[in-house]
Amino acid sequence: MKFKFLLFSIGLGTLAIVLNTHCTKITPTDIGTDLLPVVDNVHTFETALRVYADNFLMNDSSVINYADDHALGTIEDDPEFGKTESEIYMGIAPASDSRYPFVNADSIVGMDSVILSLAYTGVYGDSNSMQQFSVFEISDPAFKDSTGYLVNHPGFTTTLNELGSATVSLHTIDDPKTIIIKSDTQVVSNVLRISLDPALGTRFAAYDTNTVYVSSNRDSAFQKVFNGLVIKTAAGSPQKAALTYYSLYNENTKLTCYFRVKKNGGIDTVSADFSLYRTGTAYAYSANIIKRTPLHGYAVLDYTTAIPDAEKIYLQSSPGSYAILHIPGLDTLQNSIIHRAELAFEPVSLPGNEIYTTPDLLFIDLIDSAGNKYLTIPDDFNYSFSSYAYDYRTFGGYVKDDKYFFNLTRYVQNKITKQSKNYALRLFAPQTTLDYYTYPKEAGSVITPNRLGFRINPKIAKGRTIVGGGSNLSQPMRLRIIYSKI
Repeated sequence: MKFKFLLFSIGLGTLAIVLNTHCTKITPTDIGTDLLPVVDNVHTFETALRVYADNFLMNDSSVINYADDHALGTIEDDPEFGKTESEIYMGIAPASDSRYPFVNADSIVGMDSVILSLAYTGVYGDSNSMQQFSVFEISDPAFKDSTGYLVNHPGFTTTLNELGSATVSLHTIDDPKTIIIKSDTQVVSNVLRISLDPALGTRFAAYDTNTVYVSSNRDSAFQKVFNGLVIKTAAGSPQKAALTYYSLYNENTKLTCYFRVKKNGGIDTVSADFSLYRTGTAYAYSANIIKRTPLHGYAVLDYTTAIPDAEKIYLQSSPGSYAILHIPGLDTLQNSIIHRAELAFEPVSLPGNEIYTTPDLLFIDLIDSAGNKYLTIPDDFNYSFSSYAYDYRTFGGYVKDDKYFFNLTRYVQNKITKQSKNYALRLFAPQTTLDYYTYPKEAGSVITPNRLGFRINPKIAKGRTIVGGGSNLSQPMRLRIIYSKI
């Protein structure tokens, strides 16, 4: 990557080497993704600045909307982070635009089965484990928000009677399944199917056609008599060691009633679908409620009290934790040409890493404590508003050669050239972050007046890692800088 820097003719400067810095010779391939000049300690130098990190739990405000993947399942005991429980609450609506989905109430002979189908999109944790998922009816009238709930919202009340359950080997959810209804054969893959009490379908068929099954606003009309379903992990589930993911915004996610009707002097088997996703003039609503119970080393964190200069940094994806980083050595640097400035740190090898893997991406931003804001890293974090993405390969946040890195080159150059403020940094693994965006300097380094949402990790609660902090003796976090004197 080519960078343009504004250089001031202020004579030859020196780079102060203080107690929290040190110099070592490195090769150009040992740092970053760019072609860098060789560190010869004559024209080009390298230094590493000490990082001080504090661990915090995040009072998370993540919202899972109907189009997001929803997490379901339980991790009973991650050996470093503890327990995670995830439940899916969802409203349903008749899929058909017709007023009554059951052909004709007088023609129904019997209700054969009711099947809840969820479009499967992945697993996090032990894919060889087995979990039992139970379905209940939501009785809480407060569950009616179509815009999405916070993941830390309290659970909604349900009826006591279970409508149905399924014990599933998680590695088989994506297997093809053959569905035969009379002479009609279908093969579906990546679908979790749970059989419910057929009495639920009989109940739906008995609803009044003039007040419940209406052509307009049929989602809200149906909700007045049936408030929705919740799926949760059963208490007696065989193995609680994973989260599974489902798309409600998918045609394979639905509730299907299979029933027999009188037709042309005979008996025919037909079906009626109820949607859990947006369709036509109606849309369903959902809540993905996730509860974390910190245990082990993670249990000492809270929302307000830091662990200063942490040896280990605990990073759990939303709703999870974050670290605040301070780099006081930046204030001692004199003006130089910065070829590369990179925050580098390593995952710590601990039990459970092979099962509970790292988040897709970590993210870093600036903490403007005076303005009570979080800011994107000026010039180094560049967002494309056409593709709704950023180049994480250049910015960093993923593991490369067994290390994490973040490219802070332009930020450090601007800091020492203009003697600008030395911000604290926030390191975390969000699903979405709400930051004030700092446009690249070509756009005048204007900060947006409103917060913008940047999607970092698509799946909620997926991933965790522990990395070395600044005081870690064997795997210390450092801001590594390759520079030339002016």
